[in-house]
Amino acid sequence: MTNKEKEKLQDEIVDSLPEPSHGLIKLAPRTGKSRIAVRNLKNEKPESILWVTPNTKLRDEDIPNEFAKWNAKRLLKKATIICYGSLSNMRGHFDKIILDEYQDVTEANAEPLLRKQLTYGTIMGLSGTHPKHIEKLNIYRKLGLNTIADMSIDEAIDKDIIADYQINVIEVNLNNKDKNIEAGNKDKKWMQTELDRYNYLDDTANKAIWQRRKDAMFRVLARMRAIYNSPSKHEVAEWLIDNVEGRKLIFAGSIKQAEELSPYTYHSKTDNKDLQAFIREENGILACVNAGGVGFTYRNVDNFIIIQADSDKKGLTTQKITRALLQQGSDYKASIYIISLAETKDEIWVEKTLSRFNVHKIEYIKFINLKKWNCVIWK
Repeated sequence: MTNKEKEKLQDEIVDSLPEPSHGLIKLAPRTGKSRIAVRNLKNEKPESILWVTPNTKLRDEDIPNEFAKWNAKRLLKKATIICYGSLSNMRGHFDKIILDEYQDVTEANAEPLLRKQLTYGTIMGLSGTHPKHIEKLNIYRKLGLNTIADMSIDEAIDKDIIADYQINVIEVNLNNKDKNIEAGNKDKKWMQTELDRYNYLDDTANKAIWQRRKDAMFRVLARMRAIYNSPSKHEVAEWLIDNVEGRKLIFAGSIKQAEELSPYTYHSKTDNKDLQAFIREENGILACVNAGGVGFTYRNVDNFIIIQADSDKKGLTTQKITRALLQQGSDYKASIYIISLAETKDEIWVEKTLSRFNVHKIEYIKFINLKKWNCVIWK
């Protein structure tokens, strides 16, 4: 789809919206939600605008650039652009509020809206990953936000707006041979296998949940950290980095893991030097954690490696996957790898994430077979 054709489709979406527009715009990532919002603002001509967005890059660069790009500089002067972290401090009245990536709304940051300390004429929510979290759905209900436009990822692919994709789920078993995991306490320590360690943490977490003990959350988090820091998953990530060809964007499970896998990283404790170098295509690899998963455009990336999925209630893992769906020529198909720890909670998290995607474009592959065949995965 040419840019002109894409803009025509966006204009058709805007023209289909009620006036004034109050509700949720659920469109697949990369369909041009920001332009749709700016075009809507130009139609409605509000005197005051509050635009809430997930991160400082979007706040300081991307959103102002969207206003300028679509000849709406006069509206930009009437706009206050903030991150979700500042929403809880806002008071007063705005004719129009834009909730950009509305899955980032929480009870805490939406309190001024719910208590009517922050009032509005209408609200427009924008997202490509509608959340499944009950808390968030209740907030939208209280604010009277129903879906007013909807386009799925598959629909966007069919319309040639975004790239097609292939997701390869690499399944790996917990190590049950090597006793390389430290257990015990400060008085008595011993070594055990990764499988034994996980089974213990899973058993204690389940018991704490069933018995409604106060330490249930502590036990659940301990099990989660064991999955996120799994040596077996780390081994798969290293294998993929060494064996798949081309430029690679990695989403690791932790900062430590990201720094072990790549000399070039972007996360909450770094500046954006390596990120910008990767975007300029000066580096062939970049390892992120969560930063870099929303609002960034990556061109000419051959492989997207997601080491750790979450339950995707907020759409975080889906956002990472859709970084790959930028159109890059007629022959391009996004190549996405997700590492899954077999027979653990990790399988459930991956399954929940992939429920948003076409089952016919997902393949499950045993890591042991990849090593046995000593081959790469073809698109």
